Amino acid sequence: MIYYKNIYLFIFLISFISCEKKDIKVLKTESTNVDSSTVQNQKTIRAIGETLSPAAKLKVQNWTEYQQLDQLLEKFYSSSPIEALNLSKELSSSTKQLKDSIKIERFKQPDIGIRINVLHNNALRLADMATIPSIKAKEVQDETQNILDAFSALNSKINNLTKQEKIELELKDFETN
Repeated sequence: MIYYKNIYLFIFLISFISCEKKDIKVLKTESTNVDSSTVQNQKTIRAIGETLSPAAKLKVQNWTEYQQLDQLLEKFYSSSPIEALNLSKELSSSTKQLKDSIKIERFKQPDIGIRINVLHNNALRLADMATIPSIKAKEVQDETQNILDAFSALNSKINNLTKQEKIELELKDFETN
């Protein structure tokens, strides 16, 4: 009986010691992650996502608000969190202008409006983050990536609508022949 108690005690001590060493390793890696994420001037390249096709670029070339937003978002591709927060107010006003200025009749559909609304809401969220003094760099980077993803989704939809128009035109030409 004493033999079994000693075995249980031995197993308990080994598992306790091994868990304790593991916790120390986890704490060390977590502390290094926190230190690296608080670096404010670190530049990071973010995923660009989908850009407009040549046909879609022709379609939106006279849509000045889209062109301005596209140029502004280029600054976000490799911006630091501080730069992103400094540009956030301009971004939110630019997305608002885009939302209010849809000139192309084909783009006045709900699916384009929804994507612009998502983009605008993410821009407003980033602008709100600029007012929070204890915001973390990782949170700003994540929100910036959300903005770029929303813009990519808008570009994807514009590309799809442009392709759809081209196919409809080809079908119409095919039916008349």
